[in-house]
Amino acid sequence: MENIFKFSIPESSGVSIMKKHLKNHKVLYIVLGVIVLIIVGCVLANTMPKSLGVGYTKADLNSVNTKLGMTYKSLPSSDIPTQSLKIEGSKPLNAEITQSELTALLNQPSSQWKNYPVKDVQFKINNDGSVEATGKIIVSRFDAYVKATNVPSQYTSLVADKINLVPVDPSFDCKGNYEIQNGKLVGGVTELKVGQFTLPKNWTDDNKDFIAGFVEDRIASAGMKVENAKFVNGKLDIQGSVPESISFEK
Repeated sequence: MENIFKFSIPESSGVSIMKKHLKNHKVLYIVLGVIVLIIVGCVLANTMPKSLGVGYTKADLNSVNTKLGMTYKSLPSSDIPTQSLKIEGSKPLNAEITQSELTALLNQPSSQWKNYPVKDVQFKINNDGSVEATGKIIVSRFDAYVKATNVPSQYTSLVADKINLVPVDPSFDCKGNYEIQNGKLVGGVTELKVGQFTLPKNWTDDNKDFIAGFVEDRIASAGMKVENAKFVNGKLDIQGSVPESISFEK
């Protein structure tokens, strides 16, 4: 039998107002989320790296590889980042490397290793011995690169929970005065810019040792040991050791 005792309780004005406010808040949160993404996108929207006027040719790449004397090999496909990179052996290094050769060397892994986190790199050596590097950060490769090269947590913790929120692959621009004396990195970053955001000078100054530690760790992670290195007369004069071979998963 049909229920003839159907009735409804009208909402009080308070409940109605509360629902309206909740609905408005949801809309507000969505709008704010969109605004935040737009702001982040605008700040990092400078996805084209600054040109330093430093190019390279196949001859530059062949020349720097001859100076280093390393062998490059391929690894089988794997879903495990730590199996995408293999560094073996050690051999002495004593060389002078030009800025075009350095630029070629820094771009070479882009076509060899699927987890290389940068591309379109240019490296310039100024007349006063200072250097500048520009390029593009490949956000999607960050996690795999960290695992493959065992980046210490004190460095990754700064960006690990934020890097995947970046909606674009931002450019970077780093200027500094560096050299290595008896295995110790000397100097510091003078300017660091990601997208259109420049890190405050007091931050780079206050974290000089932290940044130096990161650079030294990255050099070691590449299987290199640098005893002395100095940028002079438009070249990198370097002594130390490099791996005999490096294998990449493409």
